[in-house]
Amino acid sequence: KNKREEFQKYLIWLVEKRAGESDCSQITTVLALDTVGVTESDMEFIKFFINLFMYYTADVMKKMVIHNMHWLLNGVWKLVSVMLSEGAKKRVLFQKNKDIYNALPKDSVVACCGGPDPHRYAK
Repeated sequence: KNKREEFQKYLIWLVEKRAGESDCSQITTVLALDTVGVTESDMEFIKFFINLFMYYTADVMKKMVIHNMHWLLNGVWKLVSVMLSEGAKKRVLFQKNKDIYNALPKDSVVACCGGPDPHRYAK
């Protein structure tokens, strides 16, 4: 199996597991895109991701924070946004480092997004 399929299965498992926990009614997803450009964008994965969070688990998704999206990706967003309902679009927030606390509690923002949490994700 390819890496994308494995990651997609893991993401589905993670969302279903977290949504089933008693202390979690909704989740917020943060996409840190400061190192992603047009050449790294993967439309098939983007469609999967949107379908997972906006349709398959719509009741679980509180909001999706797009952090530091490069201006060149605005075209990709325009393509993606036509697939979304108006309600889904309202749950997608675009934030820069200075604005991240408008979308998230300060103590939950990781350092790579300008917050105090030193957690580093494996690459």
